[in-house]
Amino acid sequence: MKLKFVPRLIPGLAFVSLIAGGPCSTDLAGPMTPSEWGGEHIGLTVGASGGTIEYDCAAGTIDQPIVAATNGEFIAQGTHTRGHGGPARDGEIPDLHPARYSGWTDGKEMRLTVTLTDTGEKLGDFTLIRGQSPRVFRCL
Repeated sequence: MKLKFVPRLIPGLAFVSLIAGGPCSTDLAGPMTPSEWGGEHIGLTVGASGGTIEYDCAAGTIDQPIVAATNGEFIAQGTHTRGHGGPARDGEIPDLHPARYSGWTDGKEMRLTVTLTDTGEKLGDFTLIRGQSPRVFRCL
């Protein structure tokens, strides 16, 4: 006698496989919502069209929307301007450089790497928390 296999849906199996997958990775994908981020020596204000960054003795801009991939990684282009103690002098030319802002976020925490694209100099790795005040110390 030959047995015939008849596929049957096992109740609950589809439900278990959906739960085991966890949150959908596409939840991270897309433009970052406007928000404030803070960390040691850095503050970031994200807007719909980019962002502004303040450091202890520098400033930066992100000149395009920050768009995360499904895994939370992002890369955006902008500028970095080195500062100095005291006020800007009349006729002073800012020490402005093109910069790449790359990193990762889960929507609550962000890891950010800042690299000057004209020199290849890596300025640093920063950890920021959404809604946290920046801990920035102005240069004198």
